Amino acid sequence: MVLSAQAVSAQRNKKKSKEKEKEESYDFKSHLWYGGNIGLGFSGGGGYSIFQFGLAPMVGYKIVEPLSIGPRISLTYLSFKQSNFKAANIFNVDAGVFLRFRAFQGLFIQAEGSNEWYEDVFLGTTETLKQTRFNKRLGLGYNFNAGQGDFGSEIGILYNFTIADDVEGYENPIEYRFGFTWNF
Repeated sequence: MVLSAQAVSAQRNKKKSKEKEKEESYDFKSHLWYGGNIGLGFSGGGGYSIFQFGLAPMVGYKIVEPLSIGPRISLTYLSFKQSNFKAANIFNVDAGVFLRFRAFQGLFIQAEGSNEWYEDVFLGTTETLKQTRFNKRLGLGYNFNAGQGDFGSEIGILYNFTIADDVEGYENPIEYRFGFTWNF
């Protein structure tokens, strides 16, 4: 009877250790979260107008619970219209990596480095110039559902140091973002 009780106990321990091993096994997918931003803009003045629409998907990997890293790509369409000229249709691409730290509940700090391929339009012509630049961004955001469930929305503001350092540039270095996340 003592021998059979020990055998049953050993089998139970084997079963528990296999279950524990499964629980402790590494699951890559559970560390991923997905998100993206939507961009929409209108501006104009001085005989020109700009319409802009963009999508920027991203995937984050949770290194440790508050710290994530991942790729981000932004695809933007611009229609640049000047008085007495045909509209210039431009497609810009910005691809890079981000590092995000969830500081407190939904508040996060995000740093980005990305390479951007974009076009500039010469005023008074329909001519465009293709250019490349490396963007360095740093900013804050708030995710309205961080850690509370699967789906969330977020807002953010980032400062682009590359644009700010361009003495001949005309672009605003401040970027406003609105987006959605899943599993953040």
